[in-house]
Amino acid sequence: MFIVLYSIVMKNQTRSFWLVAAISILWAFIMRFYTPGNIVQFELAHSVDVADKIIQDWGAAGIEQAILSIYLDFVFLILYSWAIGLGCRVAAEFSDIQLFKDSSIFFMRASWFAGTCDLIENFSMLFTLSHLNEFSVSMSFYFAVIKFLIVAIALIFILLTSSVGLFKMVYKK
Repeated sequence: MFIVLYSIVMKNQTRSFWLVAAISILWAFIMRFYTPGNIVQFELAHSVDVADKIIQDWGAAGIEQAILSIYLDFVFLILYSWAIGLGCRVAAEFSDIQLFKDSSIFFMRASWFAGTCDLIENFSMLFTLSHLNEFSVSMSFYFAVIKFLIVAIALIFILLTSSVGLFKMVYKK
């Protein structure tokens, strides 16, 4: 009975992952039309001079576009945190290795921490656009770096665990 229930839950997690991943990709595609090309450079501006140069290059229209992009990112950070968290769980289950299954809980939580870092980064960028100062630029920079590192490590975890699961499936005797 437990195995049947577990199987149903895992199938639902897998379906949920694919649905949330598809919505995340769609949302990212939509955001492209409203996002300045150098928004990542703005996120990673390590000084007021760099941030000011980007803001000056944008002009008033670019600033409005950046603000809209940041607001759209508030939805995206929920979607990608959810998708990556589910992806870690589903891939770990697919690998059928207990260490990966246990580790997936950490990576699921880490994906939400990355989303929280993105949230703080977004507020810092909005503040920077209205009150350019070293503190807000630094906040954006450090939280963006943490976010990108966590997301990259989680995606590597998904790739690794999925590869192990695929390898086991192909070479199963």
